[in-house]
Amino acid sequence: MNAAAYRAALATLNLTQEAAGRWLGVSRRTAQKYAADGPTPPAARAIDMLLRMGPALSTSALTWPHPGEKA
Repeated sequence: MNAAAYRAALATLNLTQEAAGRWLGVSRRTAQKYAADGPTPPAARAIDMLLRMGPALSTSALTWPHPGEKA
């Protein structure tokens, strides 16, 4: 997945770069780097998995903090 495909995937998933970074477990800077240079293979697979989930995906499941967690 290249940078353009990554940014398009985030738009499709209605995720900001920051939110995607939190979900992927990376820093804000790393999430910005993914948008500029393309994600690492594991991050690309995770984003691809979200895309494949399609309508079954609840974006509330991607928000942080999760219910019951502290920020």
